[in-house]
Amino acid sequence: MKSIIAKFIANTITEDELKLLYKWLEKTENQHEFKQYVVDYHDVNLATLKNDVNAAYGKVKHAINNNDDKLKKVIPLYKRKFIRYAVAVLVLVTIGLFFLTKNTLVENTKVSINPGTNKATLTLADGSHLILDSLTQYQNNILTSSGKEIRYKKVDNKTNSIEYNYLTIPRGGQYHIVLSDNTEVWLNSESQLKYPVNFITGKPREVELVYGEAYFEVSPSTKHEGSKFKVINLDQTIEVLGTKFNIKSYKGESQVYTTLVEGKVAINTKSDSKLLIPNEQAIYNIENNNLIIRDADVRGDIAWRHGEFVFQKKSLLDISKVLTRWYDVEFKFLNESLRDKRFNGEFNKNQNLETILELIQDTNKIKNYRIEGKLIVLE
Repeated sequence: MKSIIAKFIANTITEDELKLLYKWLEKTENQHEFKQYVVDYHDVNLATLKNDVNAAYGKVKHAINNNDDKLKKVIPLYKRKFIRYAVAVLVLVTIGLFFLTKNTLVENTKVSINPGTNKATLTLADGSHLILDSLTQYQNNILTSSGKEIRYKKVDNKTNSIEYNYLTIPRGGQYHIVLSDNTEVWLNSESQLKYPVNFITGKPREVELVYGEAYFEVSPSTKHEGSKFKVINLDQTIEVLGTKFNIKSYKGESQVYTTLVEGKVAINTKSDSKLLIPNEQAIYNIENNNLIIRDADVRGDIAWRHGEFVFQKKSLLDISKVLTRWYDVEFKFLNESLRDKRFNGEFNKNQNLETILELIQDTNKIKNYRIEGKLIVLE
């Protein structure tokens, strides 16, 4: 049930899951568990809330009761007591805590920083560039771009001649590509992929993640005369047969993370070779060539692919790096100790940045934040 509650908080819950949650909340003991989970989930320290909890809760509950008629038109189940309870708790934790921190909160000037969008730059074999975004469509004899994805046609290539394209994703962008062998790749912000327009029949299928983050769903080798699929990244090669995996290799970072979701991959470096099984993660240190394997937080590692941020005990510094790439901003910590503070939470990627910042502030991990153009100041 915790996973469903998490989806409820992140606003990614399905209709069937919502009905299941409503049914579960009919029991009083479950209502207490629901409240405790929401509180724990947002790192709220009840010891600091004192009497303001009842005041804030009362305001929320009063507003809900007064709007029952309007709410019934949208979701009739709101007229039930336990639904009002659930909504009151959720609003209390995610919004109502403003009342609890009113003595220390410095009100921010309302500035909206919008989330990223589908956009990329496509570099063709002749060196020409195409700017791709949600309003741009493009088509030639080998590819079609719909504005949110680019799809290549399969053409038999029995020669040794290969033409390469590059797909480059800027900050604040993402893009989906279907290669000529039907392998699908989702590219995150600040990433670049080099790949053949068409693969050579019977030869290994090779692409290069130049930098950044990509999620692969590889077309199995059984459909391509046994041709293996390889991803080259820096000094390592990831060899697959048919699988789903994620690679994170950003500029300026000393470690490369490969997370396996399904199938099997082999990680080969200059000095080592290891086999990954599902739910494992390989960490390659590019400075000392060390390669280790550990259990993976698969849901958290690939959440971006499904339009979410999932932070489990992540430092504010690590969180700021993720938000920097997606919202195309920079972060400044006025107090260096803030960098190491840990935070738990799940967010929808399609909401404005200030919504996320306010929720982090509500947990008392930061006292305040300021938005100065493209600079986010935390204190």
